[in-house]
Amino acid sequence: MVRIETVVGLMSGTSMDGIDAAVIKTDGHMYIEEIGYISVAYHPYIQQLLKAAEALVRQYQGTLEQVIKVDFEVTLNQYLQKTLNLSEVDVIIHIHAIKKYLGIKKVSFETVIQLSTNLHSETVVEVLKKCHLKPHQIYTIGYHGQTLYHNPKQKITMQIGDGQQLASSTGIEVVSDFRAKDVQAGGQGAPFAPLYHQALAVRDGKIPLAVLNCGGISNITVIKDANPESLVGFDPGPGNGLIDQFVRLRTQGKDAMDMDGKYGCHGKVDPIVLEALRQKAVWENGQNYLSKIPPKSLDVGDLHLVPELDQLSLEDGCATLEAFTADAIVQSLDFMQPPYPKHWILAGGGWYNPAIKQELMRRLKDRIGQDADIKTADEAGWNSRALEAQIFAYLAVRHLKGLPTSYPGTTGVSVPIVGGQSFKPMISKCS
Repeated sequence: MVRIETVVGLMSGTSMDGIDAAVIKTDGHMYIEEIGYISVAYHPYIQQLLKAAEALVRQYQGTLEQVIKVDFEVTLNQYLQKTLNLSEVDVIIHIHAIKKYLGIKKVSFETVIQLSTNLHSETVVEVLKKCHLKPHQIYTIGYHGQTLYHNPKQKITMQIGDGQQLASSTGIEVVSDFRAKDVQAGGQGAPFAPLYHQALAVRDGKIPLAVLNCGGISNITVIKDANPESLVGFDPGPGNGLIDQFVRLRTQGKDAMDMDGKYGCHGKVDPIVLEALRQKAVWENGQNYLSKIPPKSLDVGDLHLVPELDQLSLEDGCATLEAFTADAIVQSLDFMQPPYPKHWILAGGGWYNPAIKQELMRRLKDRIGQDADIKTADEAGWNSRALEAQIFAYLAVRHLKGLPTSYPGTTGVSVPIVGGQSFKPMISKCS
């Protein structure tokens, strides 16, 4: 008999807006029962530290040995000036406020890793409390960590977070570092959502189906049947990543995103700037990512605000970027064999922005037919906000049971790969 386990999943996506934690019961196959979920928003200071760390890691192309030698406060200063458009004096005052908030005298890259891990540990405590569970009742924690750099061509992917520290602080075995083994085996290291999407689709009788996730990056899953070998998945292009950059810059950090489309819904799409985005906004290893044939995956650091956006208002810029997100997704159908699925589920925080959702639905129906059935994950009976955290809970169980977490059709590996690394607590589970 296949055991059904209770497991926690943790996810902090490329938007870096907070931590999602979910508890599910699963056998690592097709049984999934959702137990509970919480979301913990990051303080703007935390988000700024993570984004500065991301900029530093990208500068040194994921070489950790070089990163830790750099004075992180210099990087933080440069990041704040560039992305929030603050004066040098204002940046000094701002960094002092960050240190006071954290209760420390100096900020280092190691500080950011420690801080990220501690926040995930606190989130585990909170989600267990909400679900009325004790640590000894949890089989494992699936811990994605915070992605700072992802370049499969270099065979480098970096997610910060200390799996051993998290295991010891919670008293629960942790599975993390899901992407590294896939990348080392020649895969893209992403997307990892397709297996979980397929399990939900089988459970709910929703096959054939396409699932479209919109976070900082967008990813698509095409599910033809219950065989994981037939799954197709890749990252079509940006999700919220470019929009968030643009809003932070234009509002000097007062807003981190176009919440509920409050800007984009009042703007107009500029077709000339939209074409500039298609040509110049998404470049990876010297080529236009949008023209790259799957399997493929995208790093948020490969997203670039084009100078043509400077001529647009905040509202028109957001509307144009939101149309670009939808356009890139629909154009990615060029890489798939028709007939296209008629049933689509939209998952991820991006679809809470009505400007993106409306653009996507209009463009998708124009492409595949007005009879397309397009529902949000919540409308389909899935928990959109919990979904990504649930994915890594599910994958953690598969890792511990020796089951593949990625397949040739999802990440481009030559054979199925069991990804992840497990860490046992150095203390016993609490009662």
